Amino acid sequence: MSVRVSEKPEEKHEAWSSYPETVLYFATDPEVMVDLREPIPPATKKALAAMGLDQPFAILTSHNPRGEVLDAAENDRRFAGLEAELKSLGREYLVMDACSPDKSHCECSVAIIIDRDEALRIAERWEQIAIFWWDLDRFWIYGAISPISPPIALPVS
Repeated sequence: MSVRVSEKPEEKHEAWSSYPETVLYFATDPEVMVDLREPIPPATKKALAAMGLDQPFAILTSHNPRGEVLDAAENDRRFAGLEAELKSLGREYLVMDACSPDKSHCECSVAIIIDRDEALRIAERWEQIAIFWWDLDRFWIYGAISPISPPIALPVS
């Protein structure tokens, strides 16, 4: 089965336009930053693997369901619920942030080695528009409650 690569995101939801602009921050020492607007350099791929992210993984959040901005307390409550769910499933994960390029908007997220379909089911339960998926070479955007076909390869050219 071949996967077509989308050049431009479909405008299924107004939040779609911001997804390809995301910058990921992993709170390691030193911090690892992944700018999804650019190809992932070999050193960053090695840094991800060194963090234990040496297999395909998903970036999930529970913040701002359906793209509706919630207050910090409600997002914190939701994130605690996501963490509790992942722990109950016996899943290990890394807490990280997914932010706008200027960091004016950040969502506490998790990087988790998990089957992509399971990641999408979790994202759907938390009413998330999409997930980021790392295939060991590049990141992709997969629609959760707002399906897109085909998935969007990052960076968008």
